[in-house]
Amino acid sequence: MWLDQFEFAGFYVAKEKGFYKDFNLEVELKKFTSDTIVTNEVLNGNADFGTNSTSLLIEKANGKDIVILGSIFQSSPLVLIALENANINYIQDFKNKKLMITKEQERFATLQSMLTSKGVGLDDINILPHSFDVNDLINKKTDLMLAYTTNEPFLLKEKGYKTKIFNPKDYGFDFYEELIFTRSELVNKDPKLVSDFYQATIKGWEYAFNNINEVAKLIYEKYNPQNKSLESLIFEANEMKKLVYDEKGRIGTITPERINLIINTYKVMGLLDKDIKFNELVYSNHLNNLNLTNSELIYLKQKKKIKLCIDPMWMPFESFKKGKHIGITADYFKLLEKKLAIPIEPIVTKSWSESLKLGQNRECDAFSLVMSTPKREKYLDFTKPYLHIPLVIATDINQPFIDKLEQVKDKRLAIVKGYAYGEILKIKYPTINFIEVENITEGLEKVLNGNAFGFIGTIATVGFHIQKDYIGQLKITAKLNDTWNLGIGTRNDEPLLNSIFSKAIDSINDNELQKILNKWISVNFNKEFDYRILYILIIFSFLSFLFYRQYLLKRLNNELNKKVALEIQKNEEKNKILIKQSRMASMGEMLENIAHQWRQPLSVISVAASGLELKKELNTLSDEEFKEAILHIKNSTQYLSDTIDDFRTYFNENKEKKSINIHNMINKCIDLLGSKIINYNIVFIKNIDKNLEIISLENELIQSIMNILINAKDALLLKEKDKYILINVFKDKDNLVIEIIDSANGIKKEILDKIFEPYFTTKHQYKGTGIGLYMTKQLIENHLKGSIEATNESFTFENKQLYGAKFTLEIPI
Repeated sequence: MWLDQFEFAGFYVAKEKGFYKDFNLEVELKKFTSDTIVTNEVLNGNADFGTNSTSLLIEKANGKDIVILGSIFQSSPLVLIALENANINYIQDFKNKKLMITKEQERFATLQSMLTSKGVGLDDINILPHSFDVNDLINKKTDLMLAYTTNEPFLLKEKGYKTKIFNPKDYGFDFYEELIFTRSELVNKDPKLVSDFYQATIKGWEYAFNNINEVAKLIYEKYNPQNKSLESLIFEANEMKKLVYDEKGRIGTITPERINLIINTYKVMGLLDKDIKFNELVYSNHLNNLNLTNSELIYLKQKKKIKLCIDPMWMPFESFKKGKHIGITADYFKLLEKKLAIPIEPIVTKSWSESLKLGQNRECDAFSLVMSTPKREKYLDFTKPYLHIPLVIATDINQPFIDKLEQVKDKRLAIVKGYAYGEILKIKYPTINFIEVENITEGLEKVLNGNAFGFIGTIATVGFHIQKDYIGQLKITAKLNDTWNLGIGTRNDEPLLNSIFSKAIDSINDNELQKILNKWISVNFNKEFDYRILYILIIFSFLSFLFYRQYLLKRLNNELNKKVALEIQKNEEKNKILIKQSRMASMGEMLENIAHQWRQPLSVISVAASGLELKKELNTLSDEEFKEAILHIKNSTQYLSDTIDDFRTYFNENKEKKSINIHNMINKCIDLLGSKIINYNIVFIKNIDKNLEIISLENELIQSIMNILINAKDALLLKEKDKYILINVFKDKDNLVIEIIDSANGIKKEILDKIFEPYFTTKHQYKGTGIGLYMTKQLIENHLKGSIEATNESFTFENKQLYGAKFTLEIPI
């Protein structure tokens, strides 16, 4: 893609240090010239691999047989440069100027996007063949030159010249650069060769950045047609180092999210009009994100499959259902299985104790979710934790809140036999009477029957079982300071397996893990969950119980009445805190869509407006289309800015009611769900008068509607097709009526009257803490002075008879 320099150090190192030979590969590095079209060289079979820009996506969409392996640069160093004294200050100044660029680079979509965003095309510029010589800027043979921030600016600085840099990143186009690619014909014919080449290349890059001075000297002496100084090569290396690593310190990674962002940008620019499937574009079966050693790759090849032991009675983390592994770890290991390209086979057992015995006897290779203990270290190695789970105590519903575990030292506390935290708690609290049970269900049953005061388990598992089987009978009365940090346990007689799983864990990003957790647990586990919400809920429930009992005992005297009133007032303050904390949690899905890369979407919208203006100038767009599109895009830009302001003031306590256009407000709610709705193929049917307005609290109304829409979305995910949400809005006397009906087959009759209770959920039994609808009811009744009701109802759309849950909100106009 360019002349020899540090830009290609990983390839030189892999060749010079024998990394390619370690994989039985003999590699020839073909040299680039100004007439080279790299894509054609690879597609025509004149080369097996090449590096190129994100223009490869456009080539792929146009039917070219391209497969991408990875990206050297996470952030592109590609720029246009001019000398500071050339009087070129803006992109619009490029018109009629001379630009040195290769034929290949004229096709670079990153460059075209930047130019088009400011109404400039390559046709407006005098294109010259690239000389690869910065002296041509100095002697005025050219006004502009395509360059890399890692290279030409330093060369000009060495010569005493300052530069003006035009970086696509500054205009909102921060893309991958120098993608390593091949053709699918080679992938299908010899996938091992493709995998081996990529692994050796990444190993070369890692060595290059760990030994910059050594590698710079190698390039200076052997790969230096430009006669660059050693200092400039070292500078190039250090500048590259800022751009090549992803957020986890890896080289070469590519994510679907980033690729989709690039695709959408190119669509807006008119450079691309088709969708591209990520798994058809990016070859992921070569373990490219793991950086496995040759020994590790050989181990996996010889291993053929990995036998996995789990806890069969530990939902929502894991269990067996009809012999099939289900739960959080099941989904997590599906990702690991895909990344490692080796079957992972769970072994069916009846108890955790049985699984541990299999591990001791070397009958399973790994445990899906374990914590290190002295006993286990005799036969297992442990990866770093990938889940951090707090411990809680479940007791009879009538028991008071517990501050410290020492308060129950004379009580019997049940723990599952063989669990690591049981071993640790016994050492930490030697005076407490711990009793062992085979599984969680047995432990909770002992509590229910009075054979144990409490059961110690994780907040997720205990909460899951209480919601599923013990509502109104058991409750969580304490959260312990102890946290269960769980990772993968591997047999210690095969140490390579531990290092392989450790790298695989590192390759799973936070979004992938969060998606799994969201599927099984409605609470979002970020780096650190705010457990103050749990404290407030427990305290609030306990105080409410006390106040209710006091009320039943009648008012003893006026002094007691005053005390009760005072406590109720305090309780109301706690409820406000609870609502605020809940709002932070329930708005998480909205904030995820709003906060994600504001700058780039705003830039894309602005680019679209500029692009349409350019088309208008070229008489390729009608006046009506032009005005409508420009108005829509400018309104969208203003809307995004207004939304930022909305969320800056969202938690302001000094709120005033204001006039709300209901049609716009409903659209805002749908927009906030954004890509989620598109990705899930959910269709909205709206029957709303565009001029309908009320005076109310907009943010509270938005949150209430969002809670219902998010629940509807989650329910519709279980359907294959016919995913609809119907929204009817109309006036009824002095009230505004909002009806929201989904097509997710309704709520079971036996739980319909419980859905607004705290801790109850309408979602799948493995998801939800049930606080969303409870808080929606609180907001509507206490803040908006309205009412909410839930029923099941059928409706017809496009000759389809649909049935689902119906939420009816009545808000005073």
